[in-house]
This record gives sequence, C-alpha cells and structure tokens, in this order.
Amino acid sequence: MNKLMKIMATALVFCVWTAGLMICQASGQDTENTRHHGNTAIHLDDMVVTATRFPTDKNRVPGRITVITAADIENTPFERVDELLQQVSGLQTTRTDGIFELSPQVTMRGLGGNEPGRTLVLIDGTPASTGDSGNMRWNRLNLADIERIEVFKGPGSSIYGSNAMGGVINIITKRPDKPFSGAVSAGYGSFGTKKGAVRLGGRQDGDRGFYGQVAATGLDSDGYTSLTKTSSDYDNRIDRFVEEFNVSAKLGYAFDENSSLELGYAYFDDRRGEGYKYNIPEGSHRDFDTNRMNLLYKKAVNDWQWHFSGFFQREDYFWHRDFADAASIYKVLSDRDDYGTALSVSTDIGDHSTLILGADLRISEVDAADDYDFSSDYAINKGRLEQYAFYLHDEIRFLDDRLVLVGGVRFDTAKFKDGLYDSNVAPFDLVSGSLKDSSWDAFSPKISSRYHVSDNISVYGSYSRGFRAPILDALCRYGIFHGRFYDANPDLENETLDSFELGSDLKLFDMLDLSFSGYYSRGKDFIYSVDTGQTRFLWGRNRAVYLMNNVTEVEIKGFEADLAFRPNTHIRFFAGYTFNESLIDKFDERPELEGKRLEYVPEHSFSAGVDVFSSIINARVVLNHIGNQYSDDMNTEEIGGYETVDVKLWRNLDFLLPGLSASLAVQNLFDETYLRSEDEKSPGMFTVGEIKYEW
Repeated sequence: MNKLMKIMATALVFCVWTAGLMICQASGQDTENTRHHGNTAIHLDDMVVTATRFPTDKNRVPGRITVITAADIENTPFERVDELLQQVSGLQTTRTDGIFELSPQVTMRGLGGNEPGRTLVLIDGTPASTGDSGNMRWNRLNLADIERIEVFKGPGSSIYGSNAMGGVINIITKRPDKPFSGAVSAGYGSFGTKKGAVRLGGRQDGDRGFYGQVAATGLDSDGYTSLTKTSSDYDNRIDRFVEEFNVSAKLGYAFDENSSLELGYAYFDDRRGEGYKYNIPEGSHRDFDTNRMNLLYKKAVNDWQWHFSGFFQREDYFWHRDFADAASIYKVLSDRDDYGTALSVSTDIGDHSTLILGADLRISEVDAADDYDFSSDYAINKGRLEQYAFYLHDEIRFLDDRLVLVGGVRFDTAKFKDGLYDSNVAPFDLVSGSLKDSSWDAFSPKISSRYHVSDNISVYGSYSRGFRAPILDALCRYGIFHGRFYDANPDLENETLDSFELGSDLKLFDMLDLSFSGYYSRGKDFIYSVDTGQTRFLWGRNRAVYLMNNVTEVEIKGFEADLAFRPNTHIRFFAGYTFNESLIDKFDERPELEGKRLEYVPEHSFSAGVDVFSSIINARVVLNHIGNQYSDDMNTEEIGGYETVDVKLWRNLDFLLPGLSASLAVQNLFDETYLRSEDEKSPGMFTVGEIKYEW
C-alpha cells in the first residue's frame, strides 16, 4: 500500500469512528474527561500577554496570534514543544531525528529553516535563545511544566527588538493553584526509551501568600542507526543515543491578585550521540548543559501596571568530535552567557487609550575553545554583544471598542566588542587576532488596526518592521555551524524586514472558527548562508567553505489559513495550511543567486487532525505534510516532501485510583523515512506508553 493510500485509509477509519461517536453521544451527557477540553488553539476570547507584554484581550490584537492551551499540550502525541508547534500555520520546525535531534529549529513565515535566530523564544516573558548561536534548546523544555504557549506571528521588533523578525513564541510555565498538588509519571518506548517525571507544588489559600513548585524529568534511550550509506562515517556507525535530566523550581509571593514577585531556576543536563565511533568510547557526542535563573515582578495599582524582569542563562556547550585519525580528535568547549533586564509600564489614558513604555538591556557573551586531544593545537574565539532599547506603544479604541488602532516604535542599539580569534592551526593562524568592534542602530515602527464587523467577524491590517543583529558565532568563529564549515565575518551588518499583513477571523454557529492571513515582506541586508565556492582540507577531507553574508534584498510572500470545528463537546477537528514563496530578489555580490529560493523553506505545508473524547477512550490523530524544499543556495539540491501521521490514545483510570491515567503515543504511524540531508535518516515509527498519577 503506497503512502497516499495509507493516509486515506487512516482518515477514513477515523472519520467513521468519529461519526459513530457523534451519533452515539449526541444526546448523552458530558463525561468527566471532556470538561477541560473546550478551549482550542484558535480561541478568540483568550487573554494573551505576548502582544503587548501585558494582559490583553486576544480579540483586540490587530495581528495573528495563536494560543496552545494546557489541554492541547496534554493531548499531543509529541514528546517535544517544537514538534507541537508544527501544527501552527506559518511555523516551520526541523527535528529529523526525533528525540535524538541535536539542535532542533523553529522558524516563522518563510525566513529560512537553517537560521532560527529570527524567531524570539521567551520563557515567562524573558529571552531563552542563546546570543552566540541564535538557537533555542527545545530539548530542555518540560512539556508537563507548561501552562500555555502564545505564538505571535510577524515582526515583533517594535516591542521585543532583535530576534523577533519572524515572530515571538512565549512559553508560560505553570503556577500551583492548590494548597498541595502534584503529578508523577513513567513511560517506556521504542529503542529502549525510558522516561519519568515528577512535579510538586502548592500555594497558600487566597490571593495573598507564598507559592512554590519543583518539577523534574529524566529520559534515556539506546537510540537508532541514523546514518545512511552515503555518509563517510557509515562503516563506523553506532546507535544514536540520548541521556537527559531536567529540573526546575520556582518560589513566589503574591501580594494580591495582580501583584507578585517570583524567582525561578532551571537546570538541564544531557548527552547526545551522533551515531558513529572511531576512537572515543562513546563516539562523537555533544552536551548542551544549561543553567537558567529569572526574576519576575509585577504590580498593578488602579490604571497603572509595572512589569520588571531579569534573567541569567549559561549554556556550557561541549562537543567531542571523533575521527579515524586520532590526531584530528578535538573538544569544543563553549561558555555562552546571556543576561539582561526589562522594565515596562502600562497606563490607561481615559476610557479609550492604553499607553505602554519600556526599556530593555540584553548582553550575550561567548568564551569558546577548540582543544585537540593528542596535540597542542587549539582555536579560541571570544565576543560580547550588548543591546539597549526603549520603546513606546499605544492602543486607541473607537466605536465602542469595535475599532482598535495600535501604533508603536522601538529604538535599538547593538554593539559587538571584545572580539577575538586565536589559533595555531594553519591556515587560521594567519587570521588570528582581535576583531574590530561594530555597532548597529535600528528603528522599528509598527502601525496596525482591527475592525469588528460583528461579534463574530473581524478584519485587521498591519505594517511592521523587524530587525536582527548578527549572532556572535557568525562574527567571531571559524568552525562548524549546523553541519557546515564557516569562516567568521566581523563585517556583517544587521538585517531588517518590512512586512505588510492583512487578515480576518470568523466564528460561525459557536462551533466553527476560521482565520486567514496574507503577508508580503521585504528583507534588506538579509543574513544568509552562502557557499563561497572554496574548499579547505580539514579533519581528513576537503570541505566546502561557507560565509554568513548580507543579501541585498529578499522578497517573501505568504498565506495562512486555520480551521477549528467543534460539532459537540466530544469531537474537534482542526487544520492549518501555509504557503511561502521566499526569494533572493537582489544580491549585489552574488547576482547568480538572484531569483533563487531561500534554502529550507517549503512552499507548501499542511497540518490537520481530530480530537475525540469519550468515556471509553480519548484520541488525537494528526497528519502533517511538509513540501519540497532546497538545501543549498543555488537550488540544485532538493529535499522531497513527506507526510507523517501521529496518534495519541489515553484514558482516565479513576475506577482504579482517582487521578490515574494511561496513554499510548505513536509518532510516524506508517514508519515513513524522510531526510534533511543525504547522510542522515529519520528514526521511523516511535512509540511510548505512559502511566500518570495526578492529584
């Protein structure tokens, strides 16, 4: 049976099943496990904080924002947050190797799947990506500790500055809401995967008092053979293993319903194999160990609100590279620090206007070394990126709040300093020395409006500018980045993106939600991975040399459509479609690349699924389609499209013990193999069974 027939057969089976349940339960009463499933990822009445940094009615936001609820997170068949995000239109995720992926990526709105730094990721409103690489370490997030995820699409630089060119993802963690609550779970799955989690928390009664929570997860898997026969390391292949441990804690004090002080800490420890071995006992492997602290304070008095936050994050990155020639074996040791503060103030001016003022400071530092195991060879890179900003945002409401106008502007200054590259390895010893300081200024305006034609129909339009400063890795390091060898480019300029967007939302019969968005964007000085055409003999073979360079102009056209249909409390259908055409429009240095598509941007992608809730068993089935995409700047290497079907079945076991439940999740049900490069393949079908007790 071919792939299309498998998908059609699955869809038919589940349509028949859901239709039968609809008929059988149409006149029945709600069951215990359907009470908390009313919210959807496209719920128009959610309050959101990401659009303005303050609680705002989502219905008033003149832009596209998607909310993933706690129920959606609980019901997902996926193991990771980024996998869940692939169901959101306009987002592109990369996780070819499943839970074994080294550094999964999430990008938005056609901005290129090999450069994640254009999507700003926040944890409880504070930046979580690294300033050195631009990456968010999605593996370190604990799904069970997340209350909701807010996805703001389109440039958010007028509020958040650098890295928000494509949009903002805000991951909001849970707070205890009972005097004592908790959960414990254990699971086992494919490839000898073992996992466990525990969460304990509590708070004092009432709106005032202390609250606290601690959560921990662990995962260990023997792994799978990921290398293909085209890989130069295929004859020395081993299983690609993973070990993870994650613990987080928070302690806070609520002064009243709207004012609180909270301190949080998280630690992540992992080891991830790369699937081949020559001389190192574990083979080539990496660690992404991370410590993170954040401080949150909010206060509200009458029409005034204050928010203050501070954070510190250190990633101790470790990479032990294995080679047949022992003289080539080396370790990468990189300390990556990110820290900063943010202050924002909101006040109502009369009955129809809300003014927001704010200022941000963020500093990123890297201190890294390549240290060879069996020689005195070395390479060192260091750098510091400072970013300062202030912004103004105003919302004005007319016609009994049916018309909302929003205007904002932000000014950023970014400074690269203390740059150093030093090596005694030829030919890099010729470029050793201090790197020149650089600075960039950015002016990021936004103007937008939403009009409510009726209670159930609204339209919006917006213009916004996004910007991004270069990452430290591109400025000061000669080495491997996302599988390619790059020369440093301290002459990089910051990039900007001007984006125009139109959209509409419709809610019909209290059961059907539809939303549509179209956008047109032009990027200038777009930071892009370019093959220089040169090769260099490194670590036993010739390797292509790449450079992060500023493309003069890029053009992006896109369209998104989302649907959610709830015929009753037992059934929910959802679907999302994304179209992107991302082209290099002008490149003064490399005119031969003009008209080429940006690499790793599928033109079409689609996600659809169904939730079924019953007293017998609950289910979620998801179909994802990723279209063809190019993996090189000249568009000569094409990655074929693929589809996956993912399923989760779960049931409450209250008849055995109140709070007890069991689940079975199956990813890639039809065991499809797909590639991101010719050297690695996906793990195929992955299954995990889990028992959970919650109180």
